[in-house]
Amino acid sequence: MPKVNISVLVSGGGTNLQALIDNIENGFIDNGQIVQVISSRKDAYALSRAAKHGIKGIYIGKENYPDVEQRFRAIMDALEAERTGLVVLAGYMHILPPEMIRRYRNRIINIHPSLIPAFCGEGFYGERVHKAVLESGAAVTGATVHFVDEGVDTGPIILQKEVPVVIGDTVSSLAARVLETEHLLLPEAVRQLCRELREHGNCAMNAAADKAAGCHILKSEGRNSIMRALISVSDKTGVVEFAKALAAMGAEIISTGGTAAALSDNDIKVTGISEVTGFPECLDGRVKTLHPAVHGGILAMRSKKDHMDQLRELHIKTIEIVAINLYPFKETVRKPGTQLEDAIENIDIGGPAMLRSAAKNHRDVVVVCDPSDYDTVVSELKDTGAVSYDTKYRLALKVFEHTAAYDAMIAEYLRQQIGAGLPDNLTLTFEKVQELRYGENPHQKASYYREIMPPKGALVNAVQLHGKELSFNNINDANGALETLREFDEPAAVAVKHANPCGVGVGYDILDAYMKAYNADPISIYGGIVAVNRVIDERTAAEMAKIFIEIIIAPGFSPEALEILTKKKNIRLMTLEHIDEKAPSGAVDIKKVSGGILVQSLDDCLFNDEDIKIVTSRIPTEREMQDMAFAMRVVKHIKSNGIVIAKDRKTIGIGPGQVNRIWALENAARQATDDTRGAVIASDAFFPFDDCVTAAAAAGISAIMQPGGSVNDADSIKKADELGIAMVFTGIRHFKH
Repeated sequence: MPKVNISVLVSGGGTNLQALIDNIENGFIDNGQIVQVISSRKDAYALSRAAKHGIKGIYIGKENYPDVEQRFRAIMDALEAERTGLVVLAGYMHILPPEMIRRYRNRIINIHPSLIPAFCGEGFYGERVHKAVLESGAAVTGATVHFVDEGVDTGPIILQKEVPVVIGDTVSSLAARVLETEHLLLPEAVRQLCRELREHGNCAMNAAADKAAGCHILKSEGRNSIMRALISVSDKTGVVEFAKALAAMGAEIISTGGTAAALSDNDIKVTGISEVTGFPECLDGRVKTLHPAVHGGILAMRSKKDHMDQLRELHIKTIEIVAINLYPFKETVRKPGTQLEDAIENIDIGGPAMLRSAAKNHRDVVVVCDPSDYDTVVSELKDTGAVSYDTKYRLALKVFEHTAAYDAMIAEYLRQQIGAGLPDNLTLTFEKVQELRYGENPHQKASYYREIMPPKGALVNAVQLHGKELSFNNINDANGALETLREFDEPAAVAVKHANPCGVGVGYDILDAYMKAYNADPISIYGGIVAVNRVIDERTAAEMAKIFIEIIIAPGFSPEALEILTKKKNIRLMTLEHIDEKAPSGAVDIKKVSGGILVQSLDDCLFNDEDIKIVTSRIPTEREMQDMAFAMRVVKHIKSNGIVIAKDRKTIGIGPGQVNRIWALENAARQATDDTRGAVIASDAFFPFDDCVTAAAAAGISAIMQPGGSVNDADSIKKADELGIAMVFTGIRHFKH
């Protein structure tokens, strides 16, 4: 049967013409051929496009036909000469005369850059349309292919596709995205109309035009006359309603196992997966969907003739919707006592394969891995008869994020089982907890994420009892407070400001510990974060309520304490079980750098008792040793270069984040809130010169703990002996950057 002769009328660059040419050459439009391109402008680039592909180009415009009637007579003569079956207006900027419309009734189509009937009619063309869309505040625009009648953009609609208007869109950016959509719609419409003309002639075209007024979507050839949806989910939330909605629109529902049973129990007709594959589920259900009848139906590109021909030869039907969520691996491994065998059985194989297949072919297949997206899919199908490309793209992206996280979670779990070190390829996965108001500063965007399997005592497990939403800085500072707090087993309180401890105290009860932390720096604690490792009682709450504290984190609050503290509306109160839980073995610290990350094991060693060396003539007292160990627990959590002065298990001076050690020591001594005579010092790294010892003596310091290891250690030891200061080397450095 001969192909339909197509004549294309143009006035400009001809990108839609190029889309038609490309789809004819790649075989998508296999039932039509462009026989000529007629341009109203002599310099239209569309004529050059035609010439490059060996298509006849004709200029019929004002210069060679000044009279409008003669001009259109020449166009009709050209159409007749080429036995034109279909006329396509691809950016033709002229209104056709009634005689031409009557002669080619329902055989002239046009593409318009909006969703008719919006933004169409006289004066609406080109960038004017997109400008009007933006000025109106419309959230959605699109493109429309329609038959041409005597009105302007009033003919029956053949095909439409939405294009969302996004924040920041300009006329040019919106026009570019709508044009991309036109390049998809026009070839689809031409293909369908050529098929009708070849098979049934003009009578069928008249019927198609009559039908088009109420049917805005034409199905692609090779697609099923009935939409097929493959649904197989472990999370059954909303799946019955979703399947019912699809079935009501005529979809065939394909399903497996428990999902099939759940749908059948709700009177939804289901086609079992074995009916599709012609092969029974086997190996305890491990193999059921890994079959060409499934993946061929998903992966076939509907625009490729050879793909669709192969499906017909293999008797495989396409699948238009894939709704899958995966075996509950995360939920399984979170259960106490889960054995490796149980975890392994909850590793999904077929699900990720189908999701990835559908996501790869998202131009033709709607893929859903999240029940919260069911309503969007149903709504778009009901409203337009199709799911928009932008929605399909977004859903595909979600799938690849989901499967990547799923695989990373499995790898991390298996790595933990054998205590494996840092891998050659590291994939991290986190779940979003919340969008934050902003980052460290108001102009920065931020979100809060949690590990898939966070350890006990992690900040992300905390429960907020009172107060407004946490900020980026609140969370960062709270984490710093918890890291310092975990250094202590006895009752302890840690106050933090800008990620640095500003006051730390250990006491005989939590009130004593808090008062030590407060008195360590009563100025900086204002507006800070306080973390404690005992339940807050009424007396402690009463003291805390005397100042403004941003956040208090504790394992619990007594009812009386809550009554006191909740009267302050701007305070955040948080409880955290296992607040004193140490980091698990194998935990790592991660720092982002440009183009990569740095990963290291945690600094979880204070010092080894057997490595302690008293290097001076004077031996520290038991009290000094206790205070130095206390100070070292704090200094390892402040920014380097860092110095902590302590006495009676409370900090009295903290010098963080200096570019040299002497400044850190001098700042700590200058900011001290108590008499430093008889106090001790802990340094995160060695003393490079003996000036630090001299400054310590000037402040009345009686003992120093430092890692040692400087080439000038002997000078520092000699100076300490001269000044009567005890000095201890630990051999362990605690830089923190």
